[in-house]
Amino acid sequence: MGRDGLTITMDQDTCDITSMLWNDFELQYSAKNTHVNSGLGTVTSSIKTLDDSTIQITCTITGLEQTYLFRPNENAIYMGTYHTTDLDLAELRFLARLDRTTINNGMSSASEIDGMSAIESTDIYADGVTASKFYSAIPFIEDQVHGVTGDAGGVYFIMSDNAYEKSVGGPFFRDINNQCTTANELTFYMFSDHTRTEDYRYGFHGPYALVFTDGTAPSTSDVDFDFFQDLDLTGFTSETERGSVSGSIIDSNDVLGSSGVVVSFSNDDAQYWVSVDSNATMFTSPLMRPAVVTGGSTTTQTLEVTYELESSPIWRIGEWDGASDGFLNAANIHTMHPSDSRLETWVESLTFAPGKDDDNTFPWRCSVLAADVAASQRTVTGLQRCSRPWLFQRGITRGVTLGNYKHYEYSIPSSALVTGTNTIELSVASGSTDSSEEWLSASVVFDAIELV
Repeated sequence: MGRDGLTITMDQDTCDITSMLWNDFELQYSAKNTHVNSGLGTVTSSIKTLDDSTIQITCTITGLEQTYLFRPNENAIYMGTYHTTDLDLAELRFLARLDRTTINNGMSSASEIDGMSAIESTDIYADGVTASKFYSAIPFIEDQVHGVTGDAGGVYFIMSDNAYEKSVGGPFFRDINNQCTTANELTFYMFSDHTRTEDYRYGFHGPYALVFTDGTAPSTSDVDFDFFQDLDLTGFTSETERGSVSGSIIDSNDVLGSSGVVVSFSNDDAQYWVSVDSNATMFTSPLMRPAVVTGGSTTTQTLEVTYELESSPIWRIGEWDGASDGFLNAANIHTMHPSDSRLETWVESLTFAPGKDDDNTFPWRCSVLAADVAASQRTVTGLQRCSRPWLFQRGITRGVTLGNYKHYEYSIPSSALVTGTNTIELSVASGSTDSSEEWLSASVVFDAIELV
């Protein structure tokens, strides 16, 4: 099936895409196909033409239904994925395998592993500098469009407003988007065990679209997902069944200052978020499933910031912003392995003098035996290898610092203090045996540390 330069060929027995011919260029990698996960195996498939000439292909196995939709005069593949507990999967993704002779460029050099050797498991590579598919990840809240290009044009995923509602991890979670090996692999990860912090949500993932361009990055307005409202897709929730929440933010203690914020909504069924500009106080949520809010209604809610930020600490390292920005090598957390030769040199132990030393010399991670600083409270954003509270799987070496945030407060008795210089050692405790690999020991990631 095809129109206006795009011709798609699919295998009826597996629903794999076996050819993507775009303006006479073959974009499909020849050795492997494009499909859900690494292929669904033998499926039950059907094809029909809708009243508006949209072609709908439905592919079903026990526990999963994948829908492909082809619209007249659009160079796009619209999709939705319905997954139930009848099919146990370690991850759920749509994987487009593209030919590197026609689509050669990765999303960035951080995900191009040509000529490199694996240095950790089989997914992080180096030849002095490091690269990995994990370093292509973008926070969900920023990831509405991502894609790759080459001499033949560009191939991009575009997400609908509800594409992430059944994913996990919230607005700042990130997952693999791209890897350049023998094929240029472009993915939409709906779920994985990659540093996941909560249980999987089953149901309808999407809608989402795979879009073909001349190489120019499309915008979300270049596709229109509204026609899904008229389809009877398994698990899909229409706008008329949804509700929303509107309200205001009260910040009497000026904790937020001039910062923008994100208001998020979630339960076991779904997750949503909305950005609120700096100095703004009003918000309206996306349209949400009835399991989150009463369908067909708008609920009013006031959010009050009750935390009282210490305005005059004795000293503070970092900022209370939920991130490690400003610390040593923090600017490259998400796109480089800690062993990358481009990073500033790590030290096995650090003597840091708050108020004298710059924050950019303080490491964003702690897996060393001691850091000679004094502190009474700290927040950690991500944790690895059963350091408490712990994340599932590797995180720090995969470019992930997001976790189940934990704020620690410690009281320092006066009897422990002396006149002059005082030293407190920060270390990491774990119930697991540390890995023999250098960067996989128990670790925490810092947000800020202060003495009050």
